[in-house]
Amino acid sequence: MARSLLDLLQMIPDPRGRRGRVYPLYGLLAVLILAAMHGENSLLGMWEWAKEREARLVNQVALGLWGRPHLPCLGTFWYALCHLDVGALERVLREWVAGWGEEQAYAMDGKTLRGSKRQRGEEALQLLTMAGQHLRGMVGQYRVEGQDELEAALRMIEEIPLAGKVVSADAGLLRAPLAQKVVEKGGPTLGSSRRTSPS
Repeated sequence: MARSLLDLLQMIPDPRGRRGRVYPLYGLLAVLILAAMHGENSLLGMWEWAKEREARLVNQVALGLWGRPHLPCLGTFWYALCHLDVGALERVLREWVAGWGEEQAYAMDGKTLRGSKRQRGEEALQLLTMAGQHLRGMVGQYRVEGQDELEAALRMIEEIPLAGKVVSADAGLLRAPLAQKVVEKGGPTLGSSRRTSPS
């Protein structure tokens, strides 16, 4: 039986000191994930979404987010995220998505976030993502270092269970090392997918 997301979130180490753990990390992350699933894409937006539903969230005994009558302040969420082991969170989310058991095909695609160049004053951020083609859930995302998408793809493939899964990738990634790695991980085929325009 697949474990619930709350069960998996409790496996992530809490980076805060003992005195800073008034609200458990898994509860904070669960609230943020709920907000993200409702379309919020910023920390402030997620917190405001949760604040509007504070009574419902804190009174959900079945969820067991925490035993306090109020939502944590925005700073509590911010501090926890600043010190969070992002890799641990990604591994937990991948295990959760894999537990759905319905996804049979993944698509891998690279994107250049052109807006990040204006905000960061440096080269635009490049990301490589892998998403399920049926459930549309993202199972992995890596930052491309040194413009090397293939290296990022190989690292991603190494961490994602692929037994029996079909993997498609854009033409720039369809090279022998990637195909070999997919086969080693149990993926039956590697196909091409149309590259999307950078956003």
